[in-house]
Amino acid sequence: MKSRTGLALVFATALAAPAAAMPLAPSETAGAPIVQVYGGCGPYGHRGPYGGCRWGGQWGGYGVGRACPPGFHLGPYGRRCWPN
Repeated sequence: MKSRTGLALVFATALAAPAAAMPLAPSETAGAPIVQVYGGCGPYGHRGPYGGCRWGGQWGGYGVGRACPPGFHLGPYGRRCWPN
C-alpha cells in the first residue's frame, strides 16, 4: 500500500510540474513552404515602383523595344523615336 501511495505521489508531482520547465522549440518551417521569387511576376519579371509587374531587367535582358525608322533612335524609357 505504501508503494502505491508513493507512486501516486510521484506521478501527481510530475503532472503538477510547470510547463515552462521544458518548452517546445518552434518549428523552423513555421511559414508557408512556398517562396515567391521577384514578387511572383514570373521569369525575368520584377515589381515596379507601384507594385505592378514589369518584364525584363534581370538575367533575361530587357524586352523587345519598338523599332524606329532609319535616322531615329528610341528616346528615354523606350517610348518615342527621337531623331539622331
